[in-house]
Amino acid sequence: MAAADGIQHFLAPADIARLGKLRLSSRFTVEGAMTGAHRSQLKGVSVEFADYRQYVPGDDPKHLDWRVYGRNERLYLRQYEEETSLRAHLLVDASHSMAYAGNGSSSKYHFACACAAIMAYLTIKRQDGVGLALFDRQCRVVMPIRSGPEHLRVLCNQMANRQPEHETDLAATLHHLAEQAKRRGLVVLFSDLYDDIDRLRAALAHFRRRRHDVIVYHVLDRTELDFPFRESGAFVDLETGEKIVTNPKEIRTFYQQTVENFLYQCRQVCAGLDVEYVLALTDQPAIDLVLRHLHQRALAGR
Repeated sequence: MAAADGIQHFLAPADIARLGKLRLSSRFTVEGAMTGAHRSQLKGVSVEFADYRQYVPGDDPKHLDWRVYGRNERLYLRQYEEETSLRAHLLVDASHSMAYAGNGSSSKYHFACACAAIMAYLTIKRQDGVGLALFDRQCRVVMPIRSGPEHLRVLCNQMANRQPEHETDLAATLHHLAEQAKRRGLVVLFSDLYDDIDRLRAALAHFRRRRHDVIVYHVLDRTELDFPFRESGAFVDLETGEKIVTNPKEIRTFYQQTVENFLYQCRQVCAGLDVEYVLALTDQPAIDLVLRHLHQRALAGR
């Protein structure tokens, strides 16, 4: 059997079929100029060439590249930097804490990547543009916004071929990424959000000041909420290596209250910044979570 490639790392053909005509869109005006589903404040076509995309009926034939047609007898349009209606930035936390997987579930990192792959597929299917950043204490992989099936294949392979390592510096890395994302678009963050809450607020506010539409997928394992452990033993911090020996029964109530307060603070930060918050627990198929979320967005008119 051939090794998985591209989106096959994360989605089976039956999963792709379930996506149907679902789409990913922004709640706000985005910077693009293609005729499509997304509002744009820009008019005309930039002279900065970015990529090709396949011709579909209704496209303006004046942008056809006849040299490409002469080589492979297929119609492609030259796509310019300002043509993409939606610019989606997928930011995936690849720090060591995302390697955690409890009770046989997939790791938080793999779950986050599966969600990101679904959003990348939906974006590219509509010939919009998507970029990717994989980060821990710094950016390890950065793919600029592009479209097309080959871009999707490479993007998914980049996620599949990387494993979480190093400690995180979530807020500092997000500030850096916000500085790079100069043109407004849709920013989707997939992370366990393990950072100081005030630093997280400032980092998300940086994206909002640049007028991006922001969605946060708060990726957690169910055991991180329920703390179902019974036997005394050692608990190891995946990022620092610090080890604590304790009896779970003695700390469960305090632990659960602390986690609930953390979740409340994260939701409050997002609500205060008009950032969409999604609690993404890994004990469910990623496609079920994303489908449910995007259907809710559609019903809300987003």
